[in-house]
Amino acid sequence: MKKQNIIIEAVITTKGPLSIAMPVAQGGRANEYNNFPLMARGQDEEGKLMQTAYLPASTVRGFLRRASGLAAMEKRGIGKTTLQQAYSDILGQSADAKEEVDLVKLNALRDGDPILDLFGSWSIKSRLLVSNFLPKANVLPQAVTGVRKDLEDTDGVLEGLSESDRQAYHNRSDINSQRAAADAVVKGIKREIAKAKKESKPMADLDAALAIAESKAAGLKSEMGDMANSSRTITEFFAMPVDVALHGRMVIEQAKERDLGLLLQALDALSTRPILGAQVARGCGEIAGHFTIKVDGMVVKTVATGGWEPSRVEDFVAVESEQAAA
Repeated sequence: MKKQNIIIEAVITTKGPLSIAMPVAQGGRANEYNNFPLMARGQDEEGKLMQTAYLPASTVRGFLRRASGLAAMEKRGIGKTTLQQAYSDILGQSADAKEEVDLVKLNALRDGDPILDLFGSWSIKSRLLVSNFLPKANVLPQAVTGVRKDLEDTDGVLEGLSESDRQAYHNRSDINSQRAAADAVVKGIKREIAKAKKESKPMADLDAALAIAESKAAGLKSEMGDMANSSRTITEFFAMPVDVALHGRMVIEQAKERDLGLLLQALDALSTRPILGAQVARGCGEIAGHFTIKVDGMVVKTVATGGWEPSRVEDFVAVESEQAAA
């Protein structure tokens, strides 16, 4: 394969709710959707910016890199991967992160390490470009609530405790109910603050109310002592709805013969474990994908992923060659 760009048109469809919470910048505040990734896209009739949820490029790219790194480690065998190689394969953290790399050394590094060559490192440019994945029409995350159960929710458990432990449990349970209510107040105020910030409204009163609510919640948690981790708590997170098609693109620049095989291997891993994002234990994260691979504008392969089974690859080169010969 001569060096050229490979274009992959990708559609990732949510088969379960998709939950992602991005880190909050130091000194910043989470958005009203618990920092689910949002971006401005388009304007309403009044010229106000509208928003949509999206699947970040880093989530997709990170999965592909980790899948490639794990496959390389498995190929080397147990105990055959050094710590530095693992950092390089999985995270792109290379030993030369703070050094200038000359061209001869750079070419040698790229030739000897397919993962580093394709995905890059802190000091070596990646040749795999990945876009964010967006729905065709704007979609906002939906709130999903649940309950983390306590001991008394399972018949027979309390009866199996000693009298002293049973009494301790009941005392803690009362305090925990108050703590859960206080936590709910804290979350509500944080949502109000995010809304006020978005609308450029004064937040002094809300900030003061938040400080009081957080102090009360912390005090109740402290009263629970060493039993604080066992609780009946209302849980809440935000997720993109099911059956939303997210469109994006990947580009392999200056593609080499081995690049496509590496990518197909990573997509197969995404097919046999088709999970992205968080809240997996609560039924979130399952996805399916369809990837159309083009070279010089011509489709050479399509890859279908998902279903917890190997990816389905259709090769178009042989078909086109037979048609040309005919």
